[in-house]
Amino acid sequence: MRSGGSQLARVYKMKFLSIWVERTGNALAAIAAACLLASAIIITWMIVWRSSGGTNYWELETSIYLGVAAVFLGSPYTLRTGGHVGMDLLETTLSERYRQWLLLSGAAVGVSVCIFLTWYGARMAWHAFATGERELGVFGPVLWPKYITMPIGMGLTALQYICQADQAIKKLQGPHNA
Repeated sequence: MRSGGSQLARVYKMKFLSIWVERTGNALAAIAAACLLASAIIITWMIVWRSSGGTNYWELETSIYLGVAAVFLGSPYTLRTGGHVGMDLLETTLSERYRQWLLLSGAAVGVSVCIFLTWYGARMAWHAFATGERELGVFGPVLWPKYITMPIGMGLTALQYICQADQAIKKLQGPHNA
């Protein structure tokens, strides 16, 4: 009886994690979309302003910051919706069982890479915050806001990989677990 209860608790925890990762990923995707829109508006304004003889100093760095933020913050949503680079040709030739094994092995590699990038990005962000490190250039904004998007996005992408691995394991165990 105890084993069944712990199994049920694990299922509920994974279900809660999956829902939380999906909702948080959606929120980060909305922020990423807003960053891309803002970047496009800034770049368009910069082109118009420069073509009319104006000078500027902050627009390029700001649009780069927004682009970097969009890449990292949009990563969990992109993974969940199948937008990341895949091996479609290989996947279509495999049986369902081997497809799940391929997904599981890819998730293991993905989690490892994302955990490393989360750790490294957090170190970079903390160092930039603690030292007040700034971008080289005329505008010279602080670097930690750009760096902090890396551990946030990659951390949530690692959790998304874990949710996908859980689904693959359930499918490998049989139809009653999926």
